[in-house]
Amino acid sequence: MFPPPGPARLVFSTALVVAVVAFTIAVGLIWVDRSTRQQTTDDWRERIRGEATVAAESLNADMRQLSDLADALASELASGELPVTRIEARLEALVAQHPDVFGVGVMFRPYAYAPDRRLHAPYIVKRHGVHRLVRVEDVYDYTEPQHAWYHQGTARSGWLEPFFGQASQAMLALYCTPFRLPEAQRARDAAGADGTVCIDYSIEDVWDLVGALDLGETGYAFVITDQGTFVAHPRREYARQGQNLHDIADQLRDPVLRRLAERATDQRSGVIAHSNELTGQDSWIFYRPIAAPNWSLAVVAFSAEIPLDLGEHKHRQIVIAIAMITGATGLIVLLLAYRLDSKPALWSGSVAIALLFLVGVVHIWTLEFAEAGRDPPGAVMLVDRAGIESYLDGYGEEARLQRFDAPIQIATGMFVQAIRFQTAHDFVVTGFVWQRYAVPEHDDLRRGIFFPDAIPQQDVREELFRLREGDSEVIGWYFKTTLHQPFEYSRFPIDIKTLRLRVWHPEMARNIVLVPELEAYRLIHPTALPGMEPDFRLPGWQVQRSFFAYRFHDYRSDLGVRGNAREGDFPELTYNVTLLRNITDAFISNQIPLFVAAVMLFAMLMIDTRETARASLYGFTTSTVLATSAAIFFIILLAHIDVRRRYAAEEIMYLEYFYFITYFTIVAVSINAFMLMALSDNRFFHYRDNLIPKLLFWPLLHGAFLVVTVYVFL
Repeated sequence: MFPPPGPARLVFSTALVVAVVAFTIAVGLIWVDRSTRQQTTDDWRERIRGEATVAAESLNADMRQLSDLADALASELASGELPVTRIEARLEALVAQHPDVFGVGVMFRPYAYAPDRRLHAPYIVKRHGVHRLVRVEDVYDYTEPQHAWYHQGTARSGWLEPFFGQASQAMLALYCTPFRLPEAQRARDAAGADGTVCIDYSIEDVWDLVGALDLGETGYAFVITDQGTFVAHPRREYARQGQNLHDIADQLRDPVLRRLAERATDQRSGVIAHSNELTGQDSWIFYRPIAAPNWSLAVVAFSAEIPLDLGEHKHRQIVIAIAMITGATGLIVLLLAYRLDSKPALWSGSVAIALLFLVGVVHIWTLEFAEAGRDPPGAVMLVDRAGIESYLDGYGEEARLQRFDAPIQIATGMFVQAIRFQTAHDFVVTGFVWQRYAVPEHDDLRRGIFFPDAIPQQDVREELFRLREGDSEVIGWYFKTTLHQPFEYSRFPIDIKTLRLRVWHPEMARNIVLVPELEAYRLIHPTALPGMEPDFRLPGWQVQRSFFAYRFHDYRSDLGVRGNAREGDFPELTYNVTLLRNITDAFISNQIPLFVAAVMLFAMLMIDTRETARASLYGFTTSTVLATSAAIFFIILLAHIDVRRRYAAEEIMYLEYFYFITYFTIVAVSINAFMLMALSDNRFFHYRDNLIPKLLFWPLLHGAFLVVTVYVFL
């Protein structure tokens, strides 16, 4: 039922149109935002899935080609097409025709080659990029029980579990197939195979293949056998030590990894979501079978690296909030159209709209605080050893292409005990830092670290210990340093600060890359605050996260050292602490005076009246209002000046807009008092004794807060 014709119906119709349009815009933007994010995520997942599929197919084709070559060689021996006296020439021709073959050989059982020769095993293997002939029997007795590859190779065809080859001095994936010589060439008649033909696929080639996948900054891939043994992994010790995915899943008590191991070893393909409780990383693991050797390829891609436009998402969320608030305001006004003559209803509507605007302000603050959980821009968060190794492999390749020295990795740890802000842009940090040097590989390196952002006169470092642990030397230092880091205060007090401790090694002429020693921390999850003193407190702030990261910085200079890697994007190690300002403290110290001033101004507005009796009762006069407004103005002005002095910001801070709005409100209340008495008849000021300005006070005040909030954070 529509209100009766007149102002009420006009208000109703306008409010209805505004509400419908606003809610339509909100729904449309919600759909656009969700569909855009979903489409981006789907495209990303499809690209990673495609990378995994192509890599698995490429690896499968390479290995099938190798097994076919070995089978063909065994067939030539069995048919007599290849005499035993020409085996070496045939092997040389094979590697000349297929230079990617790492190694190939023919291993005879005892006395099968010649009655007077117990073992014979010509083997051509790649050494330093050149194929060379090696006689395996001169290196070791391959028929001994511990050499399972020979015994399996003479029994059946197939790929063996990867192992370190003594003759090749490399990690190998080996395919062996038995052969039996024709009667005329057999040196001694015996049952079974006369030997085995083996062909090698270097694990280095597997690493190169999976390392070339485009999986983001820290995404990586690994290959396992049908027993779950690692063939290739960014943490290369997994393959060298023969570790097993089943065992790692059991050690971590990770049911998702256990399920992945079961599915992958069953030669299945698919995708599985994984959340790492130790690191806090969410990822998708795509797995594909490699049919020829019965292996599986798994690709780990982290959800944090989905190329979502987070800034655009936040902007859409703010616009959606504005549309929803506008629509809800339209609904409130629509309902008030039926009760325009009811003072309680009008006051209820005024309060409801004011609260609605306030909710909008708080919602935008919440969106802004969500930024604290995002990775730092222009940096790679380091919480996973495999991800670090994957990134450094790429950096090492880039350094090689640019003809820099090969990167030297030095494990570095950090433990922060205390942080104190000294000025708005300087903070004091105390704690411990340690480094682990390999012995004797790093004997020629100077021991030490320094903070490039430190103020020299306030940088103290003292060596605490120097220990020898196996093949490594560990040095620890206590430090107390004042670091200068320009902070932006334009969003104060809704601001997020990331304190960044940049760590350099003093050997500037060497391409030294500091690597976080993640193994030194029980939990590396950023919200578990690794490297922070337990129960760490910083007055006025909430510590959200701590983490290591590589920060990319092009110094646009070689810093005086020709060929220095710092000419390009050098992975500079930083230890980061993300802080959220305690908004309660900030509001008590800064916003309470503004709130009190607003209440006093509203009280002054409420006593504005043209009725002589009420004016006499309240003591209302225009001069009294002006004097009180001037007093409030000077109090707020002093508080404003104090804020500017404390934070020395060059730009206008978010909080300052609240002061500006308060100044405007003071002027508006003063003008209202003057106009109320100066004008003889005005519908706006005189309607029901100044009711309209009184009803509009809180909605306009909070609406102004919402407008400046949108302006600053949109």
